[in-house]
Amino acid sequence: MTETADYIVRGDHLAVLSELAVSQASGLESPKTLVWGLDLASAPTRRAAHKQLRAEARGIARASQAQSSLTHLFVVYTHGASLPEGSCLSAAAQTATRLHAELERSRGRFIEVILIDATGWENGDDLRDRIVQTASTPAGVAGDLALGWHDITDMTIHQAATAKIC
Repeated sequence: MTETADYIVRGDHLAVLSELAVSQASGLESPKTLVWGLDLASAPTRRAAHKQLRAEARGIARASQAQSSLTHLFVVYTHGASLPEGSCLSAAAQTATRLHAELERSRGRFIEVILIDATGWENGDDLRDRIVQTASTPAGVAGDLALGWHDITDMTIHQAATAKIC
């Protein structure tokens, strides 16, 4: 991990994001990467979680617009034990596509938007490593993507993106 991180962590506090939050940039300058934590545990049903995810995406888009240097947006969400792992991936994929299109259209350049279901994932070091590695590459490889944490335990985010395409 470098001394000068070029990412910030915002949104809801998720235990799996603690390792990232510890080494984030000061936030005084516009970072290239925004990591947004989203806790959907209060949603009692899959439909409610999908609705909350879509509603929260509007606020995430506004926060992203304030970051002029942004090239990577990660939304790491969890829905606790209330729903089966992966039950929000379809809504997350739709949300990633919408955010990606909105941010690229407003900026005129590539911005990767990656949503990760971290429900049940306890290894913050691995998540930090995956996000930092992805953020250190030029935007445009993954585009918009929704992944479960199992998708990236044994491979990078970009490898998982390629595997999803094939």
